[in-house]
Amino acid sequence: MSLIRELYLGVSVMEKLAIGQALQRQGHPKRAMQAYLDGLAQVQQSAGDEAAYWLAIADLEHEAEQFTTALSLHQRALSLARCEKQQCAARLGLAADLWVLGEQSTALALQQKALTFDGLHEDPVLLEESARLYRLQQQWRPALQQLRSAAALNDGDGIVLHLAILQTYLQLDTNEGLADAVMLAKQSLESSHLHHQESLLLALAQCCERLANYSEAVQFYQAALSVQTTQKATKKTPRRLLGVELKLQQTISGIEIELLRHSNAQQIEQVRRLESATYRDALTGLHNLRYLQARWDELLTCHSLCLIHMGVDQSTHLRDVMGDEVANDSALRIANVLRRCCPEEGVLVAANNNEFRLVLLKTSVSEVNVLIQTIQAEIALLDCSQLPEALTLSVGCTAFKEGDKADVLQLRADLALYLAMRKGAGAIVWEGEA
Repeated sequence: MSLIRELYLGVSVMEKLAIGQALQRQGHPKRAMQAYLDGLAQVQQSAGDEAAYWLAIADLEHEAEQFTTALSLHQRALSLARCEKQQCAARLGLAADLWVLGEQSTALALQQKALTFDGLHEDPVLLEESARLYRLQQQWRPALQQLRSAAALNDGDGIVLHLAILQTYLQLDTNEGLADAVMLAKQSLESSHLHHQESLLLALAQCCERLANYSEAVQFYQAALSVQTTQKATKKTPRRLLGVELKLQQTISGIEIELLRHSNAQQIEQVRRLESATYRDALTGLHNLRYLQARWDELLTCHSLCLIHMGVDQSTHLRDVMGDEVANDSALRIANVLRRCCPEEGVLVAANNNEFRLVLLKTSVSEVNVLIQTIQAEIALLDCSQLPEALTLSVGCTAFKEGDKADVLQLRADLALYLAMRKGAGAIVWEGEA
């Protein structure tokens, strides 16, 4: 280990990636993670190739069954990918994460895209990742084929790879090539890490049973029991490895914060669209009657309020003679006038049939009359040369009385508007006036 450490301290950034991959294949995930994180820190400082490190870290997280975290990291790797090989690796990783998380259709689409990369069958890492996805899909034969190809390219190196090959054989009904696989796996036992040793011993025992090598099978089962006893006596994670885990968590937290910000932005936009669809009038963009209904309990706590109902006098005539488009345009123009003139603290809504309602809080009758006169003057300035007659707005008003409920208040304002429209175009009537 001292020689490896000395070499590790003097290697280049990309060699640290290779060392991490070698450690990972040998069954040393914590040491592999340390190599990846050290290399990542360096490439971030030099604006180097981050994607390769994110891919490696994401795969370690997937192996640790942290699938949601792995998914986030694979997404980041794909966004930073600099070549087709990295894109292929990221898509295979994403497909594996999504398959486990139940998004099979999306996973299959990513898998098909990844398999179009010509260099996949010449790269042992990509072959292992592709085989992992086939194993998740319980497609054992193509998984075994790719695992064996990866082993050949790795010159037989890789504890995790040998374990995957044996476990895949146990899912098949053929022993063709199994004896060679067992031999290679036995050779790799000496360099295996305690983390994978028990699983490898158990797989060897089961494969020996398949081959009718019962004495060897017993030896492997006994060795697996011995490893279990050793693991129980193993000390806690060394402080230096706890530091690696903390560094990894800090790195992942940064990614998750970015994703959370993006997710929150999406949610805000969804809420905005929902609010628009629920509480906004499609034609004018003003709030609608549903919005006013939701606000009434709050508004009625202010006892000095006035309710104003307004109607476009020409609305029915324009719609019958000029058509919906002209009538809607006229309503929109008046809505724009109201939007400009009405105070921000007022509640302005678009009602049915080119009608509008306005709730004003803590406002006197005289102040309401001044506001209405301002609105009428602005409407009189509208260019109506293309219309049969100028646009006018009739107004019905009522003030809050002690004990008033929302429906009673609105009925009184409706009656005042009805009387105003009977009185003549542009008339203003307060409830109770003769």
